[in-house]
Amino acid sequence: MPFSRDEMMMISSVSEDAVSNKSCPCCGDNNFENWMHVPKRDQQGSAPYDLLRCPACLHSWLDNPPTADEMGYYYSDQYHRAIGHAGERSAKRWNRQLQVIEKYKTGGRVLDIGCSSGGFLGYLKGGPWELYGIEASAPTAERARSATGAQVFAGDVLEAEFPPNWFDVITCSDVMEHLYEPGEVFRRVYRWLKPGGIFYVFVPNIMSWEARVFGTYWSGLDLPRHLHHYSKKSLARLAASANLQQVRMVTPPGCYLEPSAAILLHELAHKAGMKPKPVDVTAQPGWIWRIARKGMRLTVVALYSVVASACGEAPSLQAVFQKEAEPRLAEHGSAGTR
Repeated sequence: MPFSRDEMMMISSVSEDAVSNKSCPCCGDNNFENWMHVPKRDQQGSAPYDLLRCPACLHSWLDNPPTADEMGYYYSDQYHRAIGHAGERSAKRWNRQLQVIEKYKTGGRVLDIGCSSGGFLGYLKGGPWELYGIEASAPTAERARSATGAQVFAGDVLEAEFPPNWFDVITCSDVMEHLYEPGEVFRRVYRWLKPGGIFYVFVPNIMSWEARVFGTYWSGLDLPRHLHHYSKKSLARLAASANLQQVRMVTPPGCYLEPSAAILLHELAHKAGMKPKPVDVTAQPGWIWRIARKGMRLTVVALYSVVASACGEAPSLQAVFQKEAEPRLAEHGSAGTR
């Protein structure tokens, strides 16, 4: 049964025109190509999917996606458990994000788009930050308010109203790929940021080594929930279209190898005539497998993550964009004038 609107994840408002628009949402080029067909799989939803790609900026997006009302069906209890296991309350995760932000801003008003129950805002609580959030689910937004004391708007990001030039920092971590109209979201961000304010973005990298090796089996696709799949070039084009200047674009160490391999092995088992259970990324493995996995993560996976990051080919993009500061008023007169 589909979830109610209040139970849906952060999904941007979408019109029929936006759903049917086939021009690139990042650079506007209409010379797109039919890029990838993803067959029906148990863990991928109820239908096969087609991805379109823009050769100009290498952005990819889901063709004929479910409507906003239909999308709630794909945010199951299993999905929400996976989000929790991914470290919503991980101090280590949020510390890494804050370290990047503090290279540019060390306090002020901060807005977290898709704040969920307040993981990042809670990490900032008690510091030099005035906390705001946007969360689609009303109950989840209330949990964020209670836990962090933040002012949290419950509803769609494009329905939120904030004054122009209001925020020092806006963050959007693992959310932009879920939004129907990323261009409009970037334009709202530009309007809400103060001159000199920054926009922190974290999304999967469709041009990573993993994405290219695993293809339709790459877990970062996460169809149909992920509507957009960003490259360095497409994310930069999107920001530039909203007059935001790029000040950082890296692929930090990380790895989706385990879930991607699980999807691939599941498919091979099916083809071999077996009937494996649907992949559950939240399931807790036995202690023998946990020990073996820990060893792999500390050796092979760790080395791969560092090398991929250094080569700019890791599975995630971390970017910071900045709104141009207001130019200083020219000083009247000149040196030596009396």
